[in-house]
Amino acid sequence: MLQWAQEHGEVGGVHASHRQLTAALRAEGCDVRYVDTGDPGRAVRAAPALWRRRTLHLFHITRLWRAMLLAPVFALVPGRTVLVLHSGSTAGQVRRMGGPAAGALRLALHAYDEVWAVNDEIRSVLPAGLRGRVRVVTPYVPVPRTAPAPARAPHALSVATNAGLAHYHADLAVDAVRLLRAGAWPDATLRVLAYGHDGAELAALRSSVAGEEWVDVTFDASPQEVRDVLASSAVFLRPTAWDGDSVIVREALAEGARVVAGDTSPRPLGVELSALSAADLAAAVSEGGRRSDGSGLAERSMLDAARAALDAVVARA
Repeated sequence: MLQWAQEHGEVGGVHASHRQLTAALRAEGCDVRYVDTGDPGRAVRAAPALWRRRTLHLFHITRLWRAMLLAPVFALVPGRTVLVLHSGSTAGQVRRMGGPAAGALRLALHAYDEVWAVNDEIRSVLPAGLRGRVRVVTPYVPVPRTAPAPARAPHALSVATNAGLAHYHADLAVDAVRLLRAGAWPDATLRVLAYGHDGAELAALRSSVAGEEWVDVTFDASPQEVRDVLASSAVFLRPTAWDGDSVIVREALAEGARVVAGDTSPRPLGVELSALSAADLAAAVSEGGRRSDGSGLAERSMLDAARAALDAVVARA
């Protein structure tokens, strides 16, 4: 199998997803290699592997223009090709396309044998003639623990943000914990797991919490450290304006943390929902929020979908 992804790219949900899938398939004896789309040199070195007939190609993206750009390549490579749409912004990208761009997207998507979307909304906005090849999957693949989980602190909270970008609303998490400390949870703490680009937005976030000993902002924590933070958190906050099917939300649930998330996107079963305000987030944390029924998301994992696609490759050989 060939994973078309930024193998050495930014830490985040897409990276975690394909890394988890690779680990699971390699544990089952599958030969998994990478076409590193984040590095032209490494991508070129992977070229000889592209022409093997018994190959499954998984192309992981968040931006649709990349699917359009590389469609001619995927139309030519032998084997089975799958486009994996990870981002909750995908539906918005489709809706913003004008007539020519929408036509180009419709043509480009025919280059892929399958399209895996991480929620029902993404499937619903793709061209009607292509929906038969669209599968909704969860991008989270469980990975067994190799070390004991740390103890859980009863009033420890955590939140993740990509570069401090506005739609992650890390500032709402900070304000919500500030309200908790002034009320029901005076000893509450917050760990901010930042990743991506360490630029102006993240600098502004750090500046806003300077001197607050109960907030710890870290950057590009390792997967094991992220896992331990989630395991030691009483509550993981996810006040995002949009999401696909957040890998870190599912990781937090798997580690036994409560998850309080914005009600603007589909959420996995059991996530507690909140409006996007600091007061509502704080109330959901201290009093409990309405629980998601999981609608709009899949329980079938990307690992199960990959196994089925690999079987199809073998059957066609």
